[in-house]
Order: sequence, then C-alpha cells, then structure tokens
Amino acid sequence: MTSIADPPRTPRPLLWVRGVLLVLFLSFGALGSPWPWAALWLVIPALVAVSLLLAWRFGRAALGLPVALFVAALGLALYRAPLPLWWTLWTPAAALTGCWMGLREEGGGPTMGERAWMFAPLLVLAAALPLAPGFPAAIGRLDARMRTEQEKVLSGAAAGEVPAALRNALKQSAGLSAEDRVKTLMLMVPNMLFLWAVLLAAAGRALASRIAAVANWPPLSRSSLIAWRRPDAALVPLIAGIALLVFADRTLHPSALTLLVHAVLGYSVQGVAVVASVLLARGMPSAIVALTMLFVIAVSLLWVLPAVAVVGLSDVWLDYRRLEPSHGEA
Repeated sequence: MTSIADPPRTPRPLLWVRGVLLVLFLSFGALGSPWPWAALWLVIPALVAVSLLLAWRFGRAALGLPVALFVAALGLALYRAPLPLWWTLWTPAAALTGCWMGLREEGGGPTMGERAWMFAPLLVLAAALPLAPGFPAAIGRLDARMRTEQEKVLSGAAAGEVPAALRNALKQSAGLSAEDRVKTLMLMVPNMLFLWAVLLAAAGRALASRIAAVANWPPLSRSSLIAWRRPDAALVPLIAGIALLVFADRTLHPSALTLLVHAVLGYSVQGVAVVASVLLARGMPSAIVALTMLFVIAVSLLWVLPAVAVVGLSDVWLDYRRLEPSHGEA
C-alpha cells in the first residue's frame, strides 16, 4: 500500500502531452480494428492502469475488481450475450495483471523480467483460446474474410498494382486447402493476440505512471534490460508446453505452441541480458554493447535466439550475474 504523504515531485508538464498522445494512439488503433476487438484497445489499458493504482494504494482489496469482472464475464456468457466468453475474459485478465503490478510496486518494485512474468494471466488466456467454445468458428470466419481480401488483391495483380513478392506469397496461400489455412491461423492468432494484449497492458502501465505523477504519488518503479531475470515460476509455461506437445492430443498443440513460443522468447531476452551484462562487466561501453547485440540478432536471428534462450534458461540455475569472479579476475 503506497503513501500519498511522500514529498511532492518536480512538475513535468510534458506528462500531459505524452499521456494524450498515448490515448490518441490507442484510439486510432481502435478505429482501425473490427468490433468487438476495437473496444479492447481502450479497455485493456484502462483496466491495467486503474487496477494497478488501486492495488498500489489499497493493497489486496483491489483484487475484487478482476473477480467482479470475471463474474460479469461468466454472467454474460450464461445469458447468451452477443460478446463471446473468450473475448470478455480479456478484461479480468488485464485487471489481474494490473493488480499484480500494483501489489509489487512497494519495496523497490519488480525488475523488468519479473514484470514480464506478470503478463502470465494474459498468456494463460491466449493459450486457452483454441479450446474456447466459438473460437474455432471465429477463426473460420477470419479465414473466409482473408480469402476474400486475397482475391481482391490478386484481381488487381494483372494491372501491376501488387509487388511480385507479395503476389507470389498470396498465390501460395491461396493454394492451401481450407483446413490447412485454419490450422495455421489457430497456431498464429493466439500468439498474435497475446503480444497485442501485452503491448496494451504496457500502455496501461504507462498511463498509470502519468496518472500517478499528476496525482503527486511516488513514481512507478523502473528497471533496465540488463536486470532482466524471470522468476523460477516462469519455468511452468515451458514445462507445460513441452508436456502438451509430447503427451496431449493434437487439439492441444496450438495451446502448447503458444506457451512454448513465449517461454522461449522470454528466456531469449534473459540470455541477451546475461551476455550484455558480461560485456559491460568487461568494460565495453553500453552503446557498443547495444549495437553489437542488435547487429548479431539481425544478421543471424534463426540460430542466435535459440542459443541465447539456452543461456537464459541456464541462468535460472547458475545465475551468472551473481557469480563471484575468480582470483585471477579480481
């Protein structure tokens, strides 16, 4: 629980401008998205911001917000509301993420890796989407819509309006069977929705930071990428994804892939943080370290990410950044 009796901070007039620009960006995203997904462009950041501030101020009592939203989502599903359950559940998941962040703000706040683990409610929901009633049918409608758009684009290809590379890619996609296209979308859409929800949740935390500054609250905690280290509990999605992929039925493979993809990405970032911290400890300037890491990843993405993911995963047990230097290096 935070205290509003802290010394006032120096006014920062640009906070209003940055906050308004962020809201405008979210509004433009909503205008360019179909209903009902357009609403989540604003609902998810708002819920994350409100729940974070409530949990930061009032502690665990703020968990009543995600509980109430979950009950409301179930109630809408029972009364056959036009909004499907797999859509309305994003609201309690976002509120739970915001509460988790707010509860950890006291005492120095979480590191960036710990903060990334706080998106776990969104990851669980994304992994469960392929099993949700009505979601496969929605994927079928999405495929039909994409098929129609592809045909419109290809119809203008004869007039030279479409680049050759895009035209060839669209022709290859059009040559796939409907079953293969739906399977591909079932694998891709949950991952894309999770990444989208994470960006919206991060925007919500940024809004909370600006609201806290206007209300003269203490600043939200900040952490550098070098300090990225996921908690031990982050192994659960990795283990669950492997177990589902190996032992479960094929219908659970999209869920397994969602868990595995983001577990590997998380440990890849942790591996990058470990390598960067080692280079910085050897006296290399931070700007050179950043440029070197970006160049290596851009040139050899396919093999570098698995390699740094192994480094990040081994950091769970070895904790390289806390190892004592040898006597020769001291």
